[in-house]
Amino acid sequence: MYNCFKSIHNVYFITILILLAGAVILEPSLSLFEGFVAILHAPDILVTDYVLVGGLGSAILNSALTSMVALSMLIFFKHEAKSATISNLWLIMGFAFFGKNPLNMLPIFFGGWLYAKFMKQDFNMNILTCLVAASLSPAVTQKVFIAPNLETFNIVFSIAMGIFIGFIFDPMAKNIFKAHDGFNLYNGGFTAGMLAIIITSVFSSYNITYQMNDQWSSGNNFAISVLVYTISAWLIFVGLYMHRDVRNALTCLFSLRDHHNDYYPVHGYVVYVNMGVLGIFCTTVALVLGMEINGLVLGAILSVMGFGANGKQIYSVSSLMAGVAVATLLSPLELLDPGVSVAFFFVACLSPIPAKFGWHWGVVAGAVHVHLATSLAVPSGGINLYNNGVAAGFATVLLLPIIRAIHARKELSQHKVAK
Repeated sequence: MYNCFKSIHNVYFITILILLAGAVILEPSLSLFEGFVAILHAPDILVTDYVLVGGLGSAILNSALTSMVALSMLIFFKHEAKSATISNLWLIMGFAFFGKNPLNMLPIFFGGWLYAKFMKQDFNMNILTCLVAASLSPAVTQKVFIAPNLETFNIVFSIAMGIFIGFIFDPMAKNIFKAHDGFNLYNGGFTAGMLAIIITSVFSSYNITYQMNDQWSSGNNFAISVLVYTISAWLIFVGLYMHRDVRNALTCLFSLRDHHNDYYPVHGYVVYVNMGVLGIFCTTVALVLGMEINGLVLGAILSVMGFGANGKQIYSVSSLMAGVAVATLLSPLELLDPGVSVAFFFVACLSPIPAKFGWHWGVVAGAVHVHLATSLAVPSGGINLYNNGVAAGFATVLLLPIIRAIHARKELSQHKVAK
């Protein structure tokens, strides 16, 4: 069993099996597959909560199958797993509750593969970027509905759109990364947001616009909480079983914020403990605050867990959440509004800011982020699932120069006093 858990792919595969078991337990009938088919036919524009579209069991099934497609691609192309592998796979798992499915991702993956061929490089160099590029999956699905009388053309056009997105996403992401210097963990979200705004603007010139959805599920807090707690317990078990030293594992957890975002090479299997702790923490906070845990909130929690291997820990996450809460107290925003609740968890993508500059800057970043996140879905036409990623990108671009200027001034003053 020890050798089995050594593989990141194996741990993820067993997590998929847990999801499949949960789907069957929640919906042990043919309606499970009927709901899944309904999910495949959904237009996916924000906000399309798959739990509402197909039912909780079917949404979990979609997440499991979508995750399996992504994992199979990594294994087929012999990808060497690392911290970013964990975080990106968990993004796929989470966002498969509101926009990603096994069909609408494939054209984007193919476009990424074509880009690798065009650049005469190994596909492994940008295979993880393809997983992130799938954040624009609604752009693929939505194109099918442009003209109801031109079904064949729409299908071909939607596939071509996905290939185009996959082809140009990698070079865009590498350049956009420079804008936030790694302080936005969802770099792909910022990239996708820029691309979505361009695509939406071009189509609007041809009078092609999209009606934003507003589909939110409710009444599933107990079942979803049990699912997340189960997965979290599984991850904590793996981490402690593989690390063997519980006291040292807890010490590592408290020191995570003192290291670079790439946790896995430094701490190894302890990252699974961190992921599990984050899952329990986020779910408990949601329940205590009385939030509705819909498909999007579940996806956000799973993404927080995934990046427990790649930049997130409770110290930073809590400060950012506090910032969102403070912003809602000082504005007309309501913390329990679905969109704000989703931002409350996705704001964790700004974890490098409080980790580097302090808890108080996390509060500031969280407050700025929530206002941006609730406003930026419209300019991107709702086709970018990583709306909070683009909001975090803008928040970082705004705050980083200010924070660094203040810190530089402080260091200069301290240096003069020391003299």
